Amino acid sequence: MICLPNFIYCAMVMALILLLCVSNDGVIIVDNVWFYGDDHKTRVLNTGDIVQIYDREDDMLKVKYDNAIAKIHEGVLIDLSDEIAEDKLFLFSCGYFDEKEYKKSALLFNIFIKNFNKSKYLDAALYYCGLAYEEAARQFGKSDSLQLEIDQGLSQHCFIYNKKNNQWNYDGSMYQMILEKYPKSIFASKATYRLLNIFRMKNQPWDDSTQKILNELKMWQEFSEKYQNSEEYVLAMLEIGYLNRVLFEITKGLIYKNNACNVFQEVVKKYPDTIHSAQARVNLYELEKGEYIYK
Repeated sequence: MICLPNFIYCAMVMALILLLCVSNDGVIIVDNVWFYGDDHKTRVLNTGDIVQIYDREDDMLKVKYDNAIAKIHEGVLIDLSDEIAEDKLFLFSCGYFDEKEYKKSALLFNIFIKNFNKSKYLDAALYYCGLAYEEAARQFGKSDSLQLEIDQGLSQHCFIYNKKNNQWNYDGSMYQMILEKYPKSIFASKATYRLLNIFRMKNQPWDDSTQKILNELKMWQEFSEKYQNSEEYVLAMLEIGYLNRVLFEITKGLIYKNNACNVFQEVVKKYPDTIHSAQARVNLYELEKGEYIYK
């Protein structure tokens, strides 16, 4: 039997301890990754799961998950310590969004935001993460189905349940972060636009309350004044026209009808031969014919 000198034995023990203590986090970027751990149990990893990377052998990585260690292929994850990790994770997050895999996109964007909070992509990541959460909320069914999604990792962000509409809505916290951190970003107007839409979803139905409608109208008017040069400006103008039209139908006040007509005529003039001018023309035609849209 070979006896190792004490200093060599101690060095080996320290190396083992160092191996177990020093690790990098990695995020799984695909679904159905089979993980057979050293505890002889099989697990299935999915997009957004976090593992600890301890060692590399060729194209295989030794990783820890759920207190078990196993080898998985390097291609199924992104090592968050890699110099290209920021770009790769942003790319995968956007890719899932483009493929309409909104839950996966939201999970990866959320991990990106936590790990790269000084990134040059952060304002874009916040915006598209918010959009992904909005789309994910639309996929929730009855109230009990939300808990399943929370268990799968979406609990970091708040969803609001509208009992009247039987629908879940995202609270817009990502958009609010854009306005707080990047008020001059090109995504600031987009974030504000989404927050106004969320406000509407939370407060519908109006129940013939002119005050509720006037409150929302004021918000759209403030938006149009602040973001006159944004892509969303014309959308805000259409909303202003729409709300004035609803107010006219409820109150019969001609001032609201005139306001609606003026707004729609401005859209036709400023944005000729576009879908926006087509929307405005349809509204003008229906107003002239006395057609109602609210009831």
